[in-house]
Amino acid sequence: MLRQSLLYLCLVISPAIFAAEIVLPSTALERNSVVPVVYRTNSLATGKGELRIEWTDAYGRVVEDRKIPVELTDETEMGFPLDLRRAVAMKNELRVHFTFDGLNKKGQPDHRDESAAVTFIARPPNRSWWDYTIMMWQNYPGDQFGTLKQLGINAGVYGGKSRTPPDFLLRNDLRWYAENIATDFYSEYHRWHPDRAVNWKYIEAKELFKKDPAGKEAFKRHPSLTDQAWLKTVHDRLVDAARFWSPYRPVYYSLGDESGIADLAAFWDFDFSDESLVPMRQWLRQRYGTLAALNRQWEASFTSWDLVMPMTTTEAMKRAGDNFSAWADFKEWMDICYANALKMGNDAVRSVDPDAYVGIGGAQMPGWGGYDYARLTQSLTAMEPYDIGGNIEIIRSLNPRLAVVTTSFAKGPGEKHRVWYEMLHGNRGLVIWDDKNEFVAKDGQVNERGREVQPYYNELRNGIASLVMNSQRLADPIAIHYSQASMRTEWMLQHRTLGDAWANRTSSSERRDSDFLRARESWCRLIEDQGLQYNYVSYMQVEAGELLRRGYRVLVLPHSNSLSAAEAGAIREFVAQGGTVIADSEPGTFDEHSRRLPAGQLHDLPWGDRGRAVLVKADVLNYNQQRLVGKEGPVLQRVSDLLRESGVRAEFAVTDDSGRAAVGVETHLFQNGAVRIVGLLSNPQLRVDDLGPAEFKSNERFEKPRTVKLSLPGEMYAYDLRAAKAMGKRKEIAVTLDPYEPAIFAVSATQIPPLRLSSPARVTRGETAQIALSFSAPSPGAAHLFHIDVTDPSGKIVPCYSGNLLAAGGRTVKLVPLAANDPAGRWEVRVKDLLSGQSATAGIEVF
Repeated sequence: MLRQSLLYLCLVISPAIFAAEIVLPSTALERNSVVPVVYRTNSLATGKGELRIEWTDAYGRVVEDRKIPVELTDETEMGFPLDLRRAVAMKNELRVHFTFDGLNKKGQPDHRDESAAVTFIARPPNRSWWDYTIMMWQNYPGDQFGTLKQLGINAGVYGGKSRTPPDFLLRNDLRWYAENIATDFYSEYHRWHPDRAVNWKYIEAKELFKKDPAGKEAFKRHPSLTDQAWLKTVHDRLVDAARFWSPYRPVYYSLGDESGIADLAAFWDFDFSDESLVPMRQWLRQRYGTLAALNRQWEASFTSWDLVMPMTTTEAMKRAGDNFSAWADFKEWMDICYANALKMGNDAVRSVDPDAYVGIGGAQMPGWGGYDYARLTQSLTAMEPYDIGGNIEIIRSLNPRLAVVTTSFAKGPGEKHRVWYEMLHGNRGLVIWDDKNEFVAKDGQVNERGREVQPYYNELRNGIASLVMNSQRLADPIAIHYSQASMRTEWMLQHRTLGDAWANRTSSSERRDSDFLRARESWCRLIEDQGLQYNYVSYMQVEAGELLRRGYRVLVLPHSNSLSAAEAGAIREFVAQGGTVIADSEPGTFDEHSRRLPAGQLHDLPWGDRGRAVLVKADVLNYNQQRLVGKEGPVLQRVSDLLRESGVRAEFAVTDDSGRAAVGVETHLFQNGAVRIVGLLSNPQLRVDDLGPAEFKSNERFEKPRTVKLSLPGEMYAYDLRAAKAMGKRKEIAVTLDPYEPAIFAVSATQIPPLRLSSPARVTRGETAQIALSFSAPSPGAAHLFHIDVTDPSGKIVPCYSGNLLAAGGRTVKLVPLAANDPAGRWEVRVKDLLSGQSATAGIEVF
């Protein structure tokens, strides 16, 4: 009986134990080297045999098909190299067939005819986000992603909590971003549920407040952003997710969608839980040093740090006087909690995947909900914001390295304009929302929205966006103050007379009636309408001396009512060193804690209509709307005079028929070595539905082609980048500007030399063709962007061999690893240099 049991056990387990196998260094391999592979047969043997190696990929390419003679001497393992530089797809399969004749250990004849297979990932080579990426959020059927790729879409989206790779994307060799890994923590008050409203917990908190306005239960966030147990759980989950996803090198990891302290950017008095109050008291102790100092600032009488309790909004509104410190410090604390929680998520993922981009989706307008971008831009490496309240410009200014994408919901010419607009403002791609199959119908046919976007998606993807992304954006020496403290103070002053009505507000309420946001946006349009650009400078940066260090000449203070002593000192020093401060109201009447001061902190500056400290009395607040109906004249002229007197003039002037700055045309400048890239785009208000009176809801003024003149600093060589043509040497360019698409030019004092393309005349299938690109002389450009199309003998573009190539100094090499089953005949390589518009073509005979 025992002997029978052992025999049965051996029969059951022997296939698993003794099966042949392929051993790779890893299941995820980099595409930059030759890696050793081991084929392991089932037992020791001596004799001769042959390995047939076949490597295939998701494109159906036979990357390698070769035979290797082998000789074993009492061995089980045979090694061979695999050149990963020939990989062009993520998903690959390696199959090895082993035939052998020899002797086993007992000297008996041993014949083997066996096979083994293994799948592996060739990791995408893009460690840095240098190329424009368009991601489809909806999980279309796998066979339709080929059609989506033809429309310019080159990535997808997949759930970050899943532990099953998305085969429908891998089969189409598409990357993705890992979505919603910790939405239950970061977005608990606004996330999808199958059986209730997305914000049901926020609604529940509001109802609880109505029942008990004096209590604190409605203001306890569950989960608290400072709950240590939750933070550990989320940290460990993110580490685990990064371990699983990092082999596929996601475009980015999304911690949560439409996250925030409460419901999006809605105002709420979170978080009065013990998990929040205990560390808040520690933070206050570090900030104030002594309890006496805190009591003086708050006008309180706490006898112990353990008893310190901030004010709710209702309590702060009812308090006499204008000292809101006990409320404002708490709001700052919550901004810190949100930013710290996001930083924890970013750091957790990057502890496993150091090159990863980590961010949030559906980021809200600057303001409430944790959306202090001075902090958020230092906590994350990626972000998908809704373009509201100037947050695209704020993010770009405060952290140019942060990767930004936005979501496309709409269609029509306005959407095309928005996509171009945001690309010129620094976006690295798009996420597409298509819940109604507007791109590709269920029968596989391209729908209207798909046909509409195909031309400009492919133009963006074929190099123009990448060229802009890899050039340095330039701004004029104008700083716009970004002040979270001023936003808090302004909100309280605006709403305290309304009492508990604040509890009925929503995220959209904060957008619609915020004069603070409207003033800041108006200043942006005022500067852009002069053909100038600016940077936001945060309250932190002002304190750190950014104004003088970066050489700004003008500082704009939009409703900057709250300043720290350090900010006020830095601004005063800025003026003393020759800078100009322009304000639309008296600045610094409150401190950074929202406590009114006996006198404005900058009252000693020489405020007047001219000079180094100017208080603008014109109607700046409504400029954003007035320009839509042609009523911008007085305030535009006023600000134009002030900027000119401060020594700030447009290097590349854009003028209309009257010779004045072209209102509604935004100028974008980029530096690429000694080449300047100039982008001109119509600049209406992106969102007009919520601007107020009906007269301001039309963009008709900017909805028709316009003829403008672009004046260059001197006689320069000019290139029309979208038309791909050299324009010769000139001092000005007449431009007929489309209302929805940009005109983009490159200009240089020296001519970009002729493009050179070198390629082999003949290549055997299964070998790698090396394509060399350069110029006949040193180029004035620092980073050239080449778009390469490789076509097979039928004239069809082969996507896996084609694409964009970034070339420092205009010199690079492109490897084309031809497959063993590629068709023989005349192939063609077509190269376009996006900076000069030059093209070159070479033929290769493949046999």
